[in-house]
Amino acid sequence: MNNLVKRALSGAVFVAVIIGSIMWHPYAYAGVFGVIVAWSLLEFYGIIAGDQTRADIVSGVLTGVFLFAGSFFYVQKAVDAGIFLLLVPLYVAFLICRIYRRGNFSFRGAAYIIMGVVYVALPFALCNRLVFPPPGQQYAPGILAGFFILLWTNDTFAYLTGIVLGKHRLFERISPKKSWEGFFGGLLFTVAGSFFVQRLFPLSAGVHWTAIALVIVVFGVYGDLLESLLKRNMNMKDSGRFLPGHGGILDRFDAVLLAAPMVYTYLALFVF
Repeated sequence: MNNLVKRALSGAVFVAVIIGSIMWHPYAYAGVFGVIVAWSLLEFYGIIAGDQTRADIVSGVLTGVFLFAGSFFYVQKAVDAGIFLLLVPLYVAFLICRIYRRGNFSFRGAAYIIMGVVYVALPFALCNRLVFPPPGQQYAPGILAGFFILLWTNDTFAYLTGIVLGKHRLFERISPKKSWEGFFGGLLFTVAGSFFVQRLFPLSAGVHWTAIALVIVVFGVYGDLLESLLKRNMNMKDSGRFLPGHGGILDRFDAVLLAAPMVYTYLALFVF
């Protein structure tokens, strides 16, 4: 089975699980995405191990999952914002523990742990606001489902257009296979897809989904390039081997890590 077929089959199952969990029930969404947060953090800390730095992985994963879970319950007003104050003593205790740890648990390792929480867990925590939008803050999966549909539309058609037409490198120093032709192919199909998404999950004005599509295309590419830079610095090709033809979980969500915060910012400014 060639790589394209494996990529298509594993990608179809992956999409079905993600969209299915979002549309089915809030706790199905929370369970699946909680696992994604934990798995992505494990892969991130696995990547930075190439810097010969030991990091307290358990602390990082638990903090990231706590941030995601706390925001999930907070946005639906099940808990008070005070729950996030728990992160303050945890953060202070985590840094103080650096003083007493023996072995190669350096201050740089602590910085990597905090970076993992901010880089990986925080964007997923912001996704909770997309499924519990104000003012009612009732579960409304359409925005997040539409976000992923457009994200994967861009990823798919940028890949296919790049294979067929790609000649001019987009950012060869970091990602030799990406092309300008692939970028504009993804842009064209994603903007076209925004009209379809507007019919499925209407916002107050159709132009919002088109704007979201543009945000996804631009910052999705930067998210992909940023993770590629991280892996290149650590001499790694993939973050893991979870999905045949795709790499690890972090490889599948690298675009989300920059696109989701920017889409949330757009929605908070112009829609919510």
